[in-house]
Amino acid sequence: MKLSQATEGFFASCRAARYSEHTLTDYKNTFKKFEKVVAGDTPVNNISVDEIVRFMGSPEVLQVSKKTALNYHTGLSSLWRWSVERGYCEVNIVRLVKAPRPEQRDIIPYTQNELRKLLNAANNSNLPERDFAIVLVLLDTGMRASELGDIKIKKVYFEERQILVFGKGGKERRLRVSQDTIEIVRYYLKWRGCSKFSVCREQYLFLGNSNKKINRNTLRLLCNRLEIRSNVAHVYPHKFRHTFAIEFLRNGGNIFTLQKLLGHTTLDMVKRYLAIAQSDIDRDHDKASPVKNWHLVKHL
Repeated sequence: MKLSQATEGFFASCRAARYSEHTLTDYKNTFKKFEKVVAGDTPVNNISVDEIVRFMGSPEVLQVSKKTALNYHTGLSSLWRWSVERGYCEVNIVRLVKAPRPEQRDIIPYTQNELRKLLNAANNSNLPERDFAIVLVLLDTGMRASELGDIKIKKVYFEERQILVFGKGGKERRLRVSQDTIEIVRYYLKWRGCSKFSVCREQYLFLGNSNKKINRNTLRLLCNRLEIRSNVAHVYPHKFRHTFAIEFLRNGGNIFTLQKLLGHTTLDMVKRYLAIAQSDIDRDHDKASPVKNWHLVKHL
């Protein structure tokens, strides 16, 4: 089977398995770049390990972040795994090529003062009702940007103060929000003309241009505008997720509960949040310790 036929069949399988549009777009981008490196529409079984290596070391891949390069490697490996399962090739050769290890960036949450500035900037934006609600929902739930865009009004349960989201792998989870946040969402929907929520049930909760659901690019542009108006540095959607997670642990939240709320399959990322929260607790103890500050123990 030729590469073009394999990718077409792979995409059909992914759609049947209800992969997200975001995942499909990433795969499509990866295969498009890979096809430029491979000479012609060659059979999948004829592609060599050297060609995989050449792709991973090509200028197009080297100029992106290690995390993105890892996504390219993962996408190709998924295609070859599918091809092996279908009998179109014998070995998943991508596994023979070492995957790049992405750098671990520092996790720096928003401060309380920064969040007040961001909310003030949102409240003075061109769409204050929507933007204010978006900031609160992201901060109050820790959901991903892609999950925010996919929320439909019918998945907001006002009485229970819960929002149903679909995460990676199509896994759903219910996220509780504060009374303040749910009231802001209610106010936003009334402003939008959805006072009777039953009429708007099938509509998306947050809309962008042309009344289409907001996507990651729309959210990124919103964060850029908030950064300029608030004078808060490094404003991006995932930072709200970091802030939620760290504050959850700082305030006594359970690490396993946090794992479920964030939709992580392992504790690896949650442990990074825990380390930051614990470091803050240790530092605060050193500042507040009565034994230290009252000098109760004299040096002998």
